[in-house]
Amino acid sequence: MRIINGPHPIKTIGIYKIFTQYPRTSLLVSSRQLQTLGTFIIMGMIDITSKKTIVREARASGRIILSPETIQKVRDDKIKKGDPRPVAEIAGMNAAKETSRLIPHCHQIPLNTVELNFSLGKDFIEASCFVKAEAMTGVEMEALVGVSIALATIWDMVKYLEKDEGGQYPSTRITDIRVIEKVKRPVSQPDAS
Repeated sequence: MRIINGPHPIKTIGIYKIFTQYPRTSLLVSSRQLQTLGTFIIMGMIDITSKKTIVREARASGRIILSPETIQKVRDDKIKKGDPRPVAEIAGMNAAKETSRLIPHCHQIPLNTVELNFSLGKDFIEASCFVKAEAMTGVEMEALVGVSIALATIWDMVKYLEKDEGGQYPSTRITDIRVIEKVKRPVSQPDAS
């Protein structure tokens, strides 16, 4: 971490490129941010070069609270845009694979698998996202991003049923997004036979 104070000599079209203590790592900061904050604390992407490649797994889950009438329409396959679960599954998989583009300090991780599952309650849909990779850093952010986008996709597909007369969403909400489990284990050796 490096604390930056005072004038900043590296400037390109109103954007300052601030170098952190980590090799080849920098952060682009607008001149407005620097002026507003005065003292600016910067942390770069963590260097994981010395970490070993192992199997990394993470499972995250969350819920979208919906009206019982909306849940019944999902059960009866009567949503205008189609069943939201397979669409949310694809959206969640795509989102998990794009995590490093969405969260600036996340590493690009080639994922071995992303799996999404859904269960319906009386007034909610619960989603879970499982992610696995052989990597030098964990995949919990990928699982969190996957489940978050899956739930937002469900909201998009049922929102016409959830709006009140004023076009608001008085009771619809996404809640309880959390990491359920994180696992690290050695990569299994290939069979010698």
